[in-house]
Amino acid sequence: MILLSVPFDPAGPRRMLEPWPAVVRAGIVVMAACSAGLLVQALGRGWLSSVGHALASAAVHGGLLTVGWIVAVGHPPRWRKGALWLAGILALASVASRFTPWGSLLYLALPILFLRAGARHAALRWVGVGLPAELRPVALGLAAGAFLGAHLLVSASMTLGYGIRIVNPGQYLAAAAYDLGANALSAEWLFRGALFSHWWRRWEFWPAASASTGLVVLRYLLDPALPGTIEVRAGAVFYMTLLGFCSCALRASSGSLLPGYLATTAFFLAYRMLIQ
Repeated sequence: MILLSVPFDPAGPRRMLEPWPAVVRAGIVVMAACSAGLLVQALGRGWLSSVGHALASAAVHGGLLTVGWIVAVGHPPRWRKGALWLAGILALASVASRFTPWGSLLYLALPILFLRAGARHAALRWVGVGLPAELRPVALGLAAGAFLGAHLLVSASMTLGYGIRIVNPGQYLAAAAYDLGANALSAEWLFRGALFSHWWRRWEFWPAASASTGLVVLRYLLDPALPGTIEVRAGAVFYMTLLGFCSCALRASSGSLLPGYLATTAFFLAYRMLIQ
């Protein structure tokens, strides 16, 4: 595809990014929040441990969203308020979901807030926050994610002996809400939105997509929820690499994060059906 070998549109709006030390400071805040949450989880019992785990999860995804916001918007006064709102909703949804599956519905507010932010701030539209001009990329994103998810289910069931079914509908819906509002959203926003768009302006498609996808793979390999067996980690590298390049191509061709976001969500909806 010719589109995937050309640099970012030079006629697009130019902007000055905030110096990278600001991103480093944001990372320090994220690590401190994660450490505090994990400490509460380790020392606490019962509901206190559950709250600590929830706060640690919210800190990780809030950190990814915050760094993406810094890269996309730039100046601190412009990103701080939006980042704090998102972090607060993430923390509330994460804690509430530990006590009732209905609490996970709070995650669904985050994609809506992103679309509203994209409609209000032109600085977010250059990273793909908005609807694509056509429906074809949306359908293509759903089809790509569903295909990779189906391939995962068949491969895992035939080679590793995993079962495929929804054991607890409530837990499955809670996991789906988490994927929609935290897991897929934070990955798409930071890696395919802010960072890929940032690098695509300076390089051609393939170097930008490779860097973005490499960070996505690393993010999931470092996820403590991922089983530590070699075959599972090899599968994570394989599918996250395919999904990463696919989402970058959808972002490049449509100008929107929505097709890649739907591809990621469709893939994880299939992944949640695997049981050992």
